[in-house]
Amino acid sequence: MNIMDIKKNLFKNVISDYEFGRPKYPEELYEEIRRFSGIGPTSEILEVGAGTGQATDLFVSHGHKVDLLEVSDEQVAYLKEKYKNCPNIAIYKDYFEEFTTKKEYDLIYSATAFHWIKCENGYPKAWRMLRTGGTMAVFWNIFLDMDHSGGVFDELKALKKNYMPQERDGLTLAEIKEKRINQITVGDFFDLPEYHEYRTQERYDVQRFLAYLKTYSGTLMLDDSTRSQYLQAVSDCLNHHGGSIEVPEIVSLYLMRKEGEAH
Repeated sequence: MNIMDIKKNLFKNVISDYEFGRPKYPEELYEEIRRFSGIGPTSEILEVGAGTGQATDLFVSHGHKVDLLEVSDEQVAYLKEKYKNCPNIAIYKDYFEEFTTKKEYDLIYSATAFHWIKCENGYPKAWRMLRTGGTMAVFWNIFLDMDHSGGVFDELKALKKNYMPQERDGLTLAEIKEKRINQITVGDFFDLPEYHEYRTQERYDVQRFLAYLKTYSGTLMLDDSTRSQYLQAVSDCLNHHGGSIEVPEIVSLYLMRKEGEAH
């Protein structure tokens, strides 16, 4: 198992923290995907890396049928319980790289997950699994990847560097966008994507912010003692700043259409 697969499987240990701590996705994002893709109640849709279903909920609430992929028994069990009364939801335990089906999908989407798949494998495979004219939508909530500065953010960055010195500094939004576009267009399967941003500010209390950090791959890779010390240091920092933090959040959405044959 390579390091990317090891990291993917870490999330099975923090399912409740993921559901509680991770930010939701805006309704406007769903509407943009629906507009671009033209999906309806009978469309074939695949979600890659469903997590705890935060993006799934947008599609379920609009009556779509969706196939969900997740990689661990624990995550699949959680999703099956969550959507046990949703007959339009089918859940599969598999890696996207290994998943096989006879379906041609109208939409394949992935929410803060497709970076776990090597781009030279993931995007060409998604292109092949789409019907001609079908849509690929990938989106990320990137607020903790951004290099925010000033006040409490400087202190949090210092703590991160102290406990996770191997972690690189966050990229700028322009750098993230350039990186994603280079990945999406690898192999000349998809053309340049249509891009959208959704910006909000959200206040996190200490408990919820720590829950989010517990789902961050860098935190999960720490040994138990170092992780505990890091989370305690973050808690002390936030309590020193009034017991909460207001975080600028950005969701970035990339939309691509399968147009005929690959170049």
